[in-house]
Amino acid sequence: MKQLKELHVRKDRPRGFGGKIKPLGMFDKFMDDWNPSTALDYGCGKGVILNHLKEKYANTSWEGYDPAVLEYNIITKDKYDLVFSNDVLEHIEQEFLSNVLNHIDTLAQNFVWLRIDTEPARKSLSDGRNAHLSLYPKEWWEIQVQQHIKGKIIYTGFKKGKFDIALQKDKI
Repeated sequence: MKQLKELHVRKDRPRGFGGKIKPLGMFDKFMDDWNPSTALDYGCGKGVILNHLKEKYANTSWEGYDPAVLEYNIITKDKYDLVFSNDVLEHIEQEFLSNVLNHIDTLAQNFVWLRIDTEPARKSLSDGRNAHLSLYPKEWWEIQVQQHIKGKIIYTGFKKGKFDIALQKDKI
């Protein structure tokens, strides 16, 4: 976590992680279908994509969470209709992945959208490790998601090393 915080505050990386708006594949279709009233960008970095999502989906009340960024290190609600996480999980050490996926599960009331990078990052941590600490194939990620998030996987997509997963949460 300390090294991720250091990357976020570097002067040569003013937008930190998640600083570029990139196409999100089928996410737009799911947003149209789901029409969530509340959404959490889990691992939002400095909020560049979060602010884009707030503009694009103005009918959804968006919040951001990133424990490595002071502005976003507090979650304000117990539940969100949607939890969105874009290029975050591969930055988490394997020993903490279960906790993070379980946390996403507890926060998501209806839907989860995950985009996971399966290839090495261009960035390195100060100790020399690749910034993508958990590099696994899409099949491994799908098993982890199924084990930790209570819901039905309704979509998977894989393109250029990006693995997308959409889930509809189980109703209790």
